[in-house]
Amino acid sequence: MRKGAVSWNDIRAELPQDMQDRLDDKRTRRLAGEAMAALRKEAGVTQSELAAGAEIPQSNVSRTEKSDDMLLSTIARYMRAIGGSAELVLRTAQGKEVHIGIDAFNADNARKRA
Repeated sequence: MRKGAVSWNDIRAELPQDMQDRLDDKRTRRLAGEAMAALRKEAGVTQSELAAGAEIPQSNVSRTEKSDDMLLSTIARYMRAIGGSAELVLRTAQGKEVHIGIDAFNADNARKRA
């Protein structure tokens, strides 16, 4: 690090705890897009190829991979386009889980309702 420069960790440590918590939350939410991008790359699919398969602009693929909030239909369409599937897991505080396959979600019907 350059002499006199302050690291992000030092700056962050000076922030109020609630702001640090919001930053952590935003980073955690952004992990979904990063994970989807990693799966796409592992499948050997480019953003352009995924866009063609999902029938969306390539810019939407890029935005999804950088997003911290996305629709379930977007996740389903994205995963279908790379030959995968998706599942939503709902978990109560007591540990009960409900698994919902969102890969079967019909995004075309959702658009018609909107």
